[in-house]
Amino acid sequence: MEFNLMIIHEPGVDNYSWVRNYIKQLLGDRVEYVSSYQSVILYLAEDPHEVAKLIRESLTNTSSPVIKVIPIDYVVDPLINEVSRAVSELSSRIPSGQTFRITLEGHLLYDEEGFLKELGSLEAIKELAKYVDRPVNLDNPDWIIYVRVVRFRKVLKKAAVSLLKPEELRRL
Repeated sequence: MEFNLMIIHEPGVDNYSWVRNYIKQLLGDRVEYVSSYQSVILYLAEDPHEVAKLIRESLTNTSSPVIKVIPIDYVVDPLINEVSRAVSELSSRIPSGQTFRITLEGHLLYDEEGFLKELGSLEAIKELAKYVDRPVNLDNPDWIIYVRVVRFRKVLKKAAVSLLKPEELRRL
């Protein structure tokens, strides 16, 4: 996998530098910097869910430019069929009877006669939800399937797909 941890921070070069230095001091070699753009920094970690939890806990009740720390389960091209496969695999980890919501940030693409076209957000969410055989709860879900299209290595776009508890997606 190219990356499996996303840190979103307040805009600005000083905030970017603060986050990079803080992560290096806190985790050292446990994470590897991969790429960044605007207010998003991408890392590769051995256990992204554990590392994200550690970062969130270390920043509790502090003032920092970190907005969110999100572990990533799958990184795929931002094509609806590839994201659907990842969602299908993740959905099996949602216990029976528990609820879910899909949160999509960015636009997924579909192939129409050899041309890539953007899919509307609602249309994409409805398509992805077909692969999850659990009840939907938009207001208070037990699980969130989080899909975000990110810029990767300045020129590529990738879809980061995660299965998260709601507290893992809350703003710090």
